[in-house]
Amino acid sequence: MADQRFTATEREAIWLAHEKKCGYTRELIDVSSFHIDHVLPEKLADSPDELNRTKAQLGLDDKFELTGFENLLPCKPGINLQKGSVILEPAPIHYFLALAASKKALVQGHLARIEQRKNRGRALILLQQCLERGELSPDEVVRILEEYVDQPAEIFKLIEGMKFADSEVHTVAKADIAELRNRPIRLGRNDDIDGVTLTNDADEQIHVRSCTEYDAAIEAGYFALTTFDIKMATFFEHQCGLLKALEAASTPNVSHIADPRVGIVDLHLLPFSLFPYMGEEPESSDTNPTYQSKIADGTLVVRRITHNLLVIEEHEGMGQQLIEVVRADFNGDGVEDILLFEYCYATHGTLGYGGIRVLTLKDSTSRFEELTL
Repeated sequence: MADQRFTATEREAIWLAHEKKCGYTRELIDVSSFHIDHVLPEKLADSPDELNRTKAQLGLDDKFELTGFENLLPCKPGINLQKGSVILEPAPIHYFLALAASKKALVQGHLARIEQRKNRGRALILLQQCLERGELSPDEVVRILEEYVDQPAEIFKLIEGMKFADSEVHTVAKADIAELRNRPIRLGRNDDIDGVTLTNDADEQIHVRSCTEYDAAIEAGYFALTTFDIKMATFFEHQCGLLKALEAASTPNVSHIADPRVGIVDLHLLPFSLFPYMGEEPESSDTNPTYQSKIADGTLVVRRITHNLLVIEEHEGMGQQLIEVVRADFNGDGVEDILLFEYCYATHGTLGYGGIRVLTLKDSTSRFEELTL
């Protein structure tokens, strides 16, 4: 029994590259039932000395791989079973290896096109979901498909746009992310502030304007030192964190937040553990408090609320702003999650900081849980 396993994409690519024909008989074969044969038997991998002797006898170089496309042929099931692990004579082996090698580039090309087709299918599903939820108009769907016709990987519609020095972006495809990392970030409404200054333990400073520069500086040990710089760094934490999360994001298979649509405005679903409480939390008879229960007992008060924004505060202490930015599967479990921009601040002071948070709902009867990315 062969050890190598093939994905549906690899099977289709090999089948198409060989014109849907058996490599041995040249008869048409069905995509659902054909076999893939190793011209040189896969069992040679268990006998390195015999493999090296065989490769030397056939004049094969070190780049030849038993599991590579240069050693694979589609074939009729009966032919494959009949051949088994028999090593053919040199003349037919040379012929069939040459046939397989001649199709290798075609196989790789078909692999890329099939993946693009799959990506486009995922993008269409996502856009259809946005259209059904009223997040996109039919004209916007058409525009996005035209814009990304050559790069149809997952496309994300942002509820809250990304703000750069020269533009605002509301739609992000994975193919965009590398370029977006290099754009200078706009720091809120501050037209006269260009970037943020970071400091390291040796009191050396560096000024950064883009996510690429910011991430490299943080990796090198720089950090926001002053209260002002910490606040300005929040804009980088938001935008850079969002781009990192989108790189790993995918289209969800299931959602417990779409129908009925729930989010940060559903305060009974938000655990109070998400709130930036400073100091020791006071004793409470509520063993599993939510934002709603803390509003009811007077601990919290809502300052502002919209479809994707919540500003909530203690009477004297901390405040929190949460902005829903995008929905996707951020941890690969197939469940739709919500990415938020968070900003925390002292209601009577200059403290302010922020970053991203990702919430998920495991089922329709649960409360939100925070994901660690």
